Amino acid sequence: MLNKDILSTLCQHAINASIEAGQLIESRVHQPYRQQKKEGAHSRASQVVTEIDFKAQELILRHLQAGIARYDLGLLTEEAADDQSRLHTDYFWCIDPLDGTLPFTEQRPGYAVSIALVSRSGDPVLGVVFLPDEELCYSAIQGEGVALNGRSFGLGNPSDENIFHVYMDRSMQSAEYFTAFTDQIKHWTRSQNFREVEYHIGFGAVRNALSVLSHANACYVKFPRSQPGGGSIWDFAATRLIFEELGLPVSNVKGKKLHLNTPETTFMHQQGVVYATTEHISKMVLEIPI
Repeated sequence: MLNKDILSTLCQHAINASIEAGQLIESRVHQPYRQQKKEGAHSRASQVVTEIDFKAQELILRHLQAGIARYDLGLLTEEAADDQSRLHTDYFWCIDPLDGTLPFTEQRPGYAVSIALVSRSGDPVLGVVFLPDEELCYSAIQGEGVALNGRSFGLGNPSDENIFHVYMDRSMQSAEYFTAFTDQIKHWTRSQNFREVEYHIGFGAVRNALSVLSHANACYVKFPRSQPGGGSIWDFAATRLIFEELGLPVSNVKGKKLHLNTPETTFMHQQGVVYATTEHISKMVLEIPI
C-alpha cells in the first residue's frame, strides 16, 4: 500500500508533469506538426494523433520514471502498447498525454492532459488534469479532496439553474438512439421546469467531464456500443476521482462503479459512462431506455 506521504509526492510529480506537458502542447497549437491516423479507430476523434501527443508523453514519463522504479508501478498510456503491467502491479500510472487531439488540431478548446494512479482493482487513488489553454490544474488524492492550482477546490454557485446542460461526443449524434435520447431529455426537462436544454459537442472526454462542474444542472453521457471504443481507461481515470472527491455521481450506465482495469480491454464501450451534478440527474439518465 502507498501511504499518504507517498501519494502526495507522486501527485506532485504528476502535477509537474501535466503542467510541463500542457505548456508544450499550448506552445504548439498554432505551429506546424506531423499528424497521422491510428489503426483500428472508429471515429475521426479517435483516429487523429500528432507528434505532440508523443512528445507530451515523453515529458510526462520523464517526471514519473523514478517513482515507477521505486514503487514498482505499472504503466498504461495512450500512445504506447498495453504491456499488461496494470494487471500485475498494485498500482499503475494511467496517462493520456493529450486528450482531445482533434480539438487541438482544430485550434479550439476541448483538450487536456490527464494523469491518474489506479489500483489493480480499478479504482483511482490520485488524479491530475491540466487544461493548457486555461492554465488550470485540477488534482485529487483519494480521501483528501480536490485542489485547483494548488488551492482547495469546491463547487461554486452557478447562475444557470434554469438550464440543463448535456455534454456528449460528436459521434453520438449518428447513433440510432439519438432521437429517442433527446426526446427523453426534452420530456424530462419540461417536467422539471427547466427553461432550456443546451447540448455541448466537440470536446475530448476529460474536458467534457470537467465542464459538467461549471453548471448547476449538467451531465456527460456515453452509452455502450457493440464496436470497440467508447473511450479508454485513461479518458476517465482522473475525472472519476475528481467527481468522487467532490461527492458527485459518476458511474457506468448500469449505475455501478466505473471500473478502470478490465483485463480483456482498455476500451469502455461495454460500460458507458455517466457524470452528473446531482443524483437526480444521474438517475434520470440511467433510466433512459437505450
